[in-house]
Amino acid sequence: MYKRRQELDANRLKREIKTGIKRPVYLFCGKEDFLIEEATFTLAKSILPDGIDDISCSRLQGTEITLQEVLDMADTVSLFSHQRLLIVADAPYFARNSGISKANMSRLLNLNSKKEIDAHLIFCATEISQSFKIVKELTACGALYRFDALNNTAKMAWLREKVAEYGKRTDGSVLQLFLSQVGSDLRTLATELEKLVTFLGNQKEITEESIYAVSSRNTEANIFALIDAVVYGKTPQALVLLKDLLAIGEPPLRILSMLVRQFRLISEAKELWAAGERKLAAALSLKPYAAQVLAKHIQHINDAQLKYALELLLQCELDIKRGRIEPVLALETLIVALGVHKKK
Repeated sequence: MYKRRQELDANRLKREIKTGIKRPVYLFCGKEDFLIEEATFTLAKSILPDGIDDISCSRLQGTEITLQEVLDMADTVSLFSHQRLLIVADAPYFARNSGISKANMSRLLNLNSKKEIDAHLIFCATEISQSFKIVKELTACGALYRFDALNNTAKMAWLREKVAEYGKRTDGSVLQLFLSQVGSDLRTLATELEKLVTFLGNQKEITEESIYAVSSRNTEANIFALIDAVVYGKTPQALVLLKDLLAIGEPPLRILSMLVRQFRLISEAKELWAAGERKLAAALSLKPYAAQVLAKHIQHINDAQLKYALELLLQCELDIKRGRIEPVLALETLIVALGVHKKK
């Protein structure tokens, strides 16, 4: 029952977007951050012409800004549009013992009850307390949306929807083959499906042959899934992916070099983003999808975490090359250390 309710929340949001229903406040929570990101991007596009890249959209890190500051920003009139969107990642305000004041709780509820909406807030929270008054209020008015991990049936439905969005068709057995070849990680599935669609071109039917030709389980896809898991602080998942890569013979130093490359790209992208550059694909000579992933990554790691990660990566590289530590153990230790620091 619980999982079914979560899946219905994702569908409910899609229906609301299609029918033009817009809320002042949205609270997104759950374990499937890819679905949360997907929902955030779609919702932002329905609110502002250029979505998250619109000049009237501000993306904030909840661990670095107070709820009062967020509400103050929401009360500030935008100079560029009559609509304003604030997206708060890792919002800690709805967890037990968050310390939210009654005054700020009242301000948020008053904002949520406004009929004339000039500011929209999307809070993405990793933890919430169901007994918390503000959570109860937002749940009662339909502003709480859960995005938990999908079971196989829901994942198949999600894939069918994606296939239809691309203007392609296939049957359930072929989609099941795609799942078995690529794996269950939604982010990897989205990447591999995009590659498959590009390969098909004008061909409408997705066949088993096309899946074997393009989406067979490969080390590159696994490495990118590992990078995602590390960036998002999913240490257990990252360690499993590392084990899979090592099992199929992927050299530890190549895995490390890919991690180093991605974190250096994040560093470069952060500097470009801070300078106002939004066309990361052109600026960094990346493919569009890789640039989209990078844009998401820079929102999930702050400057202190990035600096620490780069230092750890450099030290790990030196330790392996100088023979101070066995490569596999070095990678495992690195991933655990990065995950611990990401949670701080």
